[in-house]
Amino acid sequence: MFNVEVALLAAARKAFRLTRFYGDVYKSEPAAVSEIRHISVSDYYRAAGLLDCVVDREAMIGILPPYLRDASRFPFTIPEDEAELVLRQQRIVRALKDLGVDFAASPRFLIVTDERRGTFACEVAKGIYWEGFQASLTCLNGTDDDLRHEVAIHDSDYVVLTSSRHRRLALDRPKHTVILTEHCSDRSIDDHDYPALLYADEVDLIGSRAAGRSWYDHEGEQLLIEVDPATQLSHVTKLQFTCFPLIRYSLGQRVPTAEVS
Repeated sequence: MFNVEVALLAAARKAFRLTRFYGDVYKSEPAAVSEIRHISVSDYYRAAGLLDCVVDREAMIGILPPYLRDASRFPFTIPEDEAELVLRQQRIVRALKDLGVDFAASPRFLIVTDERRGTFACEVAKGIYWEGFQASLTCLNGTDDDLRHEVAIHDSDYVVLTSSRHRRLALDRPKHTVILTEHCSDRSIDDHDYPALLYADEVDLIGSRAAGRSWYDHEGEQLLIEVDPATQLSHVTKLQFTCFPLIRYSLGQRVPTAEVS
C-alpha cells in the first residue's frame, strides 16, 4: 500500500542529499515528517541560482516556459529531464481523461492564447500532440466576435482558453466544449460549470477539475498536496523527481482536492 508519509520523508531526504538548496533549508537530513518544513517562494532567494535546486544538471533536457511570462517568482521555470517529462505527460493524459476527453475519438483542440502566454500554450499543445491528437493555436487579443470567428473556422471538439478566461461566456455550449486553464496565482473562478486545468509555474500541470465538480483531481503518487496548518495554504511535494525537487512548497492558495476540500 502507498504510504504518503514514507514517500514524503524519502523525497525530503533525497532532496537534502542531492541539492544545495535543500541542504541549506534543512541543515541536517530529516529523520521524521515533523522535521520537513513548509516553504514558500521567499525561501528560494537564498539560492545562488536555479542550478542549486537541480539534482543533475547534465541530465537536463530543457526548461519549461512559465504560465505567466512576467512572473517575478523564483524559480519561475521548471528544469526537466527525460524521466520528469514522462511523468508530466502522464499527468496530462490523466487530466484530459478526467475532463471527459475521449481518446478513441481522435479529438481536435483549439488553444486560444495571447502574447504573455504564447510559449506556455505551445507546451500545452505539445502534450496533446504526443498523444497523436490535432491541436491548433491562435493568438487572439480582439473582441468576442473575433474569438467566435476563430472557433468557427477551426471547428474543434475542445477550445482551451489559456488567457481571457471570462471569454468562456462568449462561446456556445454544448457545441463547443470549453476548457479553462487556472493558475495558482490567479483568483479562482467561482464557476464549476466549466472543466479546468490547474497550473503553477513551478510545477506545470497540477490537476484537473471536471465540470460540475468543486475539487481538483491529481496524480497522488506523483504529487502530494497538503495544507500548512500555520497558513492554511496548500503546499505541493513532487514525490517522484529526478531533476527538480519541490518539497512542501506553497502554491499561494488553498487548492481543493478530494483529500483537502
